[in-house]
Amino acid sequence: MNAVVSMLPVRPMVGRRSVATRRRDDLLGRVHLAVRLARRTLKAAAAAEEEAPVEGGADRPAALVLGKVVGEAAMLLRTTAPLRGEDETLDVEARLLAVQLVAQARGARVRERLCNDAGRALEHASAHLFLGDAGYPDEAFERLLDDILDGEDACGPERLPNHQLECAWLDQIRRGRVDVEPIDEELLVATCIGWPLDVLGCSTLDLYMFTHVVMYASDMGRRPVPLPRPVEDILAEAEAGLAAALDADNFDLAAELLWTWPMLRQPWSVASVFAFDVLARAQDQQAFLPGPDYARWAARSGHGLAHEEVVMRTSYHANLVMGMLCAVALQSGMELPQELLLAAPSRQMRHRSGGDLLDSLPARALVPRWQRDFVALGERQRGALSSLCFSVWFRRAASANDIPRLREALAATLEHDDCDGPSAHQALRRLQRITAIGRLQAEAMASR
Repeated sequence: MNAVVSMLPVRPMVGRRSVATRRRDDLLGRVHLAVRLARRTLKAAAAAEEEAPVEGGADRPAALVLGKVVGEAAMLLRTTAPLRGEDETLDVEARLLAVQLVAQARGARVRERLCNDAGRALEHASAHLFLGDAGYPDEAFERLLDDILDGEDACGPERLPNHQLECAWLDQIRRGRVDVEPIDEELLVATCIGWPLDVLGCSTLDLYMFTHVVMYASDMGRRPVPLPRPVEDILAEAEAGLAAALDADNFDLAAELLWTWPMLRQPWSVASVFAFDVLARAQDQQAFLPGPDYARWAARSGHGLAHEEVVMRTSYHANLVMGMLCAVALQSGMELPQELLLAAPSRQMRHRSGGDLLDSLPARALVPRWQRDFVALGERQRGALSSLCFSVWFRRAASANDIPRLREALAATLEHDDCDGPSAHQALRRLQRITAIGRLQAEAMASR
């Protein structure tokens, strides 16, 4: 398969290098890839906006949305700002991306939105705010934004708690206070990390909202977060969500969930390192990280789009968030993902090995990437990942409403002494509810 964007070597070094040095170069290379693909995608989206747009449909993937690409590319630029001076090539690429963004982030279309939809002024001006905080300010545009936001209260739509949190974060950036002010704790409590995540039934959108709350609250990992619940509980839920994303081959969502660890400044877990390596291998093989819809459109012929266009439409966001993840991991004071699998303690198993667990999973028509990579691991490494397998097992059984499988998975966690995770707890509560409903139905039948 032809590569869309080749990954250039970053700071080639002569002689032997430590594992940490090799991984650091590897992470920098993925940031490079994200920035270059963002530049190409931004150029394509801007060109399409000037011409007659080619929309998505039954025969082609959804078209790029210029405003969305601009906002996300500016977010990537701000994420890479703390790495300035780490690598000359990355500095050049980031400046070139900034030049492309300036006209789009502060142009006529954005000014029109600010005029006609002042209630969402912060969201419309987010790319401008990210640019300014990354070192590319515009005083005239800032005065315009101040006039709009500092006047009388603008009317606007009702917002969900995570959107309120986003606006509070953007306003801190606008006022230059994001480095000294913590996020509003009352707002944070009202978001999805204020209560347990439904790891058996949560949707893809639920998990994306989870990742965004982590990003807003932590300012992309730059500040500590006053978490409303124990961090161990939140990380366990992120790991269960990560299992669901991997099992769906949704590398885009998996990359966002992975930034939970560095953004909350927590050591990488064994499962998170395995997930990172799954994504890294997929990106290396394709020369880009495939988005969730890439396989569907790449396998079809006659859609009238070049392969590069298909990659940009389906996968630019996956590579962008992978770049953000790597950039955050590279920031000073963050733990880099090391080869934790090799040093993982062996789990004492009474009945099943890691391989047996894989055989016990409810079958799927298509075997996901993580499962193929899991098979290639040693027995000790597979044993260290048993909680990931259990999360997949519970999720598959719950999605199919397969009660016997759910009960079997719960029994297996007891055999493995691995029943403390949120998947097992929620599976037990679901079985208890089913039992209670069955008892109620039996009593109703008996009374008749």
